[in-house]
Amino acid sequence: MTEPLVVLLYSPRFIPNDVLEFVQTFVPPGFRWQPLDQGADAAARHAAFAAADYLFAYPGDPTAAELGAARHLKLFQLLSAGHDWLDLDAFRQAGVVLAGNQGSNAISTAEHAVLLMLALLKQLPQHHAATASGEWLAMSRTMQLHELRAKTVGLLGFGNIARHVASRVKAFGAKVVYHKPQRALPSLEQELGVEYRTLAELLEQSDILSLHVPLTPHTRGIVGAEAMARMKRGSWIVNTARGALVDEQALIRALSDGQLAGAGLDVFAQEPVDPHSALLRLPNVVLTPHVAGVTRDTWAHRLAVAWNNVRLVEIGQPPMARLA
Repeated sequence: MTEPLVVLLYSPRFIPNDVLEFVQTFVPPGFRWQPLDQGADAAARHAAFAAADYLFAYPGDPTAAELGAARHLKLFQLLSAGHDWLDLDAFRQAGVVLAGNQGSNAISTAEHAVLLMLALLKQLPQHHAATASGEWLAMSRTMQLHELRAKTVGLLGFGNIARHVASRVKAFGAKVVYHKPQRALPSLEQELGVEYRTLAELLEQSDILSLHVPLTPHTRGIVGAEAMARMKRGSWIVNTARGALVDEQALIRALSDGQLAGAGLDVFAQEPVDPHSALLRLPNVVLTPHVAGVTRDTWAHRLAVAWNNVRLVEIGQPPMARLA
């Protein structure tokens, strides 16, 4: 009996060689493994889709024709938590089972959101750069530094990641409020010590607004000029979700005129960021290159989720986190 073929459809931009080597160590006995650069020519891609029993993707960009050719494919398994770029209807029409990897990056992303908050409040990049260059700022900026304690952290969205953020900033003594379309159960609010707010209230009351909603037609640009004008003057924005949630031109204006004291951004409307973007030149912005949810630890968790879904499908069970 031929061993099942597992194809990894990947971009070297997201899975460089050291990560690829790490991923390959998780392949269990009894499976054939074929990494495939998603930039490969059409013939190689078509052949891989036609031959695969399982397909892992990070990020993955299948065409409708490739899905239609995947006659042996038992599962298309994402290694990423997000999936907003995929056409779910194309999977359904082709009869290809698609599973997500939700939750695999929750702790890492939550930690990164808190990291950005603290970096903004303590002006970490500015102090590091000055000290490393030989300039001793000492006490010259103390009136511009802040504690997280007693600040109101507003969470736009209240899924897995936001809940981890809530528990972590509560440990610093912050107050946590949140907004989502459907209010959480009172028992969960009590357990995490958080309070519900309308969107308008969230914007008006937050010292730090942290974004944790998926990108949908409804949420695209949800934090625009009007939303920023509602926020407290001198407040901060942290975004570890999706860049297009924020109107970047409005953000640049709000950061430049003092409406916002700063922004911590891991995601951007265009990635990689346009090297001419004013965001790269503003002194009150902390930037990271969409790495909040990616660590050695999350890779291990993503792969454990993926291979567990393969095990389930192999014994005739549905995969966890099925999307299509």
